[in-house]
Amino acid sequence: ITSTTTSSTTSSTTTTTTTTTLAPINPLTIIQWLFDGDFNDVYGTYNGNLVNNSNVTWMSPGYAGYGSSVCFLSANYMLVNHYLNFTSISFTISGWIWIPASLSLSGNFIVFFGHCAVPSQDMCLHIVINGGRVFLGFFSDDLTGGTSLTSSQWYHVAYVYDQSSLRQTVYLNGIDDGSRVAGGSYKGTASTLTVGAIPSFGTGVTTNNGFIDKLTFVSRVKTSAELLDEATLVAYYPFDNSYTDLGPNQFINSTTVSTMFDSSGRFNQALLINSTNSSYFQTTSFYYLGQTKYPYSFSLWIYPFVNNGTILQVSSSNGWCVPMIGFDISGRLTIQTMGSNGIYAASLTSEILPLNQWTNVIMTYSTINGIQLFINGTFMVGNNTATSYSASGQITTITIGTCLSPSTCAVNTTIIIPSQFRGKIDELKIFSRELSLSDIGQLAQVTSLYTFGPSNLWQFDNNALDSISNLNGVGVNSPSYVAPGITGSGYALNLNKTNNQYVTVAANQIFANASFTVEMWIYPTSLSDIFYGLFSQHEASATDRLLHLILRYQLLYMGFYSDDLQGATAVSTTNTWYHVAFVYDYRSRTQIVYLNGYQDGLRTQAGPFLGISGAITIGTFFDSANIIQPFNGYIDQVSLTMRAKSASEILDDATLTTWHSFDIIPLQDSGPLGLIVTTNDVTLIAGRVNQALNFNSTSSYYQIQSFVLLGTSNHAYSIALWVKRTSTGGGTLVHLSTQTNGQGWCVTLLGFRSTGEIVATNWASSGQEVVGPVLPINVWTHVASTYSTINGMRFYINGIYNGTTGVMSYIAAQQAVILTLGNPIAGGSCNSSSIVTSVYSGSLDEFRVYSRELSATEVYALANP
Repeated sequence: ITSTTTSSTTSSTTTTTTTTTLAPINPLTIIQWLFDGDFNDVYGTYNGNLVNNSNVTWMSPGYAGYGSSVCFLSANYMLVNHYLNFTSISFTISGWIWIPASLSLSGNFIVFFGHCAVPSQDMCLHIVINGGRVFLGFFSDDLTGGTSLTSSQWYHVAYVYDQSSLRQTVYLNGIDDGSRVAGGSYKGTASTLTVGAIPSFGTGVTTNNGFIDKLTFVSRVKTSAELLDEATLVAYYPFDNSYTDLGPNQFINSTTVSTMFDSSGRFNQALLINSTNSSYFQTTSFYYLGQTKYPYSFSLWIYPFVNNGTILQVSSSNGWCVPMIGFDISGRLTIQTMGSNGIYAASLTSEILPLNQWTNVIMTYSTINGIQLFINGTFMVGNNTATSYSASGQITTITIGTCLSPSTCAVNTTIIIPSQFRGKIDELKIFSRELSLSDIGQLAQVTSLYTFGPSNLWQFDNNALDSISNLNGVGVNSPSYVAPGITGSGYALNLNKTNNQYVTVAANQIFANASFTVEMWIYPTSLSDIFYGLFSQHEASATDRLLHLILRYQLLYMGFYSDDLQGATAVSTTNTWYHVAFVYDYRSRTQIVYLNGYQDGLRTQAGPFLGISGAITIGTFFDSANIIQPFNGYIDQVSLTMRAKSASEILDDATLTTWHSFDIIPLQDSGPLGLIVTTNDVTLIAGRVNQALNFNSTSSYYQIQSFVLLGTSNHAYSIALWVKRTSTGGGTLVHLSTQTNGQGWCVTLLGFRSTGEIVATNWASSGQEVVGPVLPINVWTHVASTYSTINGMRFYINGIYNGTTGVMSYIAAQQAVILTLGNPIAGGSCNSSSIVTSVYSGSLDEFRVYSRELSATEVYALANP
């Protein structure tokens, strides 16, 4: 990296300029050890060697049904004598682990990965299973997962560190199992890596290891969706002129008989099965399908020539065999599985699938819901009278297109006809989880089915009305309203606990046997008591009949009564807005709480909630003794959505402050807060994504108000947009001010120098800026500026890191601020560093502001829609 720093001083300001000419943060590092009889890195760089003796235990096959996995003895480990630079990087470490039945979990470290020269705080990375739980350790700055592991089972584990936010997260089988913000950044400088032991710990730690398979390191934050697929998308066959598995496990054990590829697939090509004799595709190595009561799902597109035969069969080498998807004797599509008392099935009641037409078919199984069949994303039929799955206990095989052993495969009990299927198959996916409704909608290409918005919204703009539906509230004991709320322009509900103030909603909303999400912004002003109610419905003080979403000992708490979840991170009263979310997924019986967009607690086998009556209260709850427990502080933007929102939706609700796609008239904020927009002399033209905003007049501007968190000192933020300028020279892209005329406390955050370079600025005790390249005329360029106290301001061009100020403070207006695009209006004399504060000429598209620092991966994704 080459940079030049200069300072210039005027009568009112000092500007520090950093011009960066070469700027990769750190090149992406990917390492993968398969442990297929050796310790080599798949990519050939970080090969390992065995230390102390030559004896390890190999188990074959490994998780993927081929190759092997390794178990290090207590005296040995793998050493990688190759330096890995951990300076200022995020990382994800993931893999598979098997704990032998003979191994005691208490008091033992099962060491997955180590980078530790000295055991001192934030200097010693140890990725382990500790006391039977996943454990991400920096040394005295550590995270322990919430779920206890058991022996004799494969688990997928993942450990994630986001350097920009210092957030540590651990995942178990693709599900977030714990998260915290580390006390400090990881600063380890060890010159080697270890697997199976942490030598620098000495004799103070007892190391006994399980089997490890497919250990992967990547120097970025993998998304929760990536890790869920890595853990549970067992295989994926697109059948695009190939039988290759493109899933994360890349199974290689497949065979075919009398099949072809057809050029007219649902997506690209498809598998063609069109023989009256034995014609099929077969793949093996499925571990979880052989485990009793373990959830699974199949998704595929079918194009039947006839409504007859077996589409998908599961079998194992010990003779266990079940046709799971196919047609019954009447030609009705049927699903079935093996329960503890034999086959149980579910068939379409009257519908016959159309021939010579593509149909999406999904079968799911869990012990909660039994088997369920979805056609084109819509639930059709299920069977939960029996919810067991009696599996073979062995590695299983999937056969597509026929039943290979009709004389023995579930003989006399199968509803599906064990015969040859004729037609086309496309996009076969096998999962080791029960798919969610949103998953099913996406796979069937009908995402709108399960992604509708909130059903109720209380904005508290000087009243307690529901702005979407009819669940209007009434203030009790005269609560007041305070301005501004989190939207910067409206109001928020102001509650005084001493006066027992809250809002009650008399209209009945039934939460029983349903999924739901409750979100709100809160600003506590006092937290001296134990309980502070946020949202509740009290039918009775009995199990699963008292819904209470509260703060308990300053922690988020989602209660059904004696069936409750407590979060892990304490809120404070430091003049801070918090976004809180409470999610109940009825389908999976899961309670989840989120703080500022991040999962703060999860509990399975919860509920369902059973209450069917009682008023909703906002800002209090009545406990089991009927004692009122009000909140003390401000509450704003309370929303109720009668479905389980996804983690990515919650993160956007909490941190996507504003989003302007410029696609429709009237121009408006499409973000969750719906900020106020004012425009002047702007038009819509063809954009980078659909339409764009065009500035072609000296009076053109686009103004958004108001931003509460962006006006708070040292609060993280990110700004991203597409730019296509039509002239050279200077110009203002993003101007920040406290007044609508561009004045007051004001600074230009993004714009151009007179010589055409694009510049991102920030304000500390003086102006700070990063200077980018000269952008080409009439070409769309993606630009992003991010800030955090850890990394300072970073600047990205077309998704590629361009430069940074280094660590710096952000001194803000300490009040709600306004952003004006394309024009400083009357704020031309505000601090702009080296930006020329003239009117911008050109177009803008997809303008977004976040109240967090986006990662390099997220910025890259925005730049590559």
